[in-house]
Amino acid sequence: MENAENRTFQQTIDAWLNKDIKKLLIVLSEDILWTEYFGAQYQGKAEIEKWFCQWNNPVENKVKSWTVDKYYVDNETALFTWTFRCFYEGKEGILDGISLVKFSGNKICEIQEFEQKYEKFRPFLK
Repeated sequence: MENAENRTFQQTIDAWLNKDIKKLLIVLSEDILWTEYFGAQYQGKAEIEKWFCQWNNPVENKVKSWTVDKYYVDNETALFTWTFRCFYEGKEGILDGISLVKFSGNKICEIQEFEQKYEKFRPFLK
């Protein structure tokens, strides 16, 4: 089932895939707080724009895919599970993650990212 929260989060993904800062900023609240899985935080649209532009420069840096697998929405909070693939600073990267996303009206006011290793294993499987 498609809903407004899913469409809004998908727009953030599309913005990264297409390197479109305007598409990203339009869905963010003025006081957005975005916390990456490794602890970096960006508060407000000005910091988000700086981060986005730095990340996407040089032009070789690229989000190759960002696929949402599942999502759950409760009031103005949503959880999205996803797989993220990129080329950044000369290296390929892939990780699974979860974003905890809070909404205020039709804008995203907070994103917290959590990482899980992409490669899985079963230590007790023989």
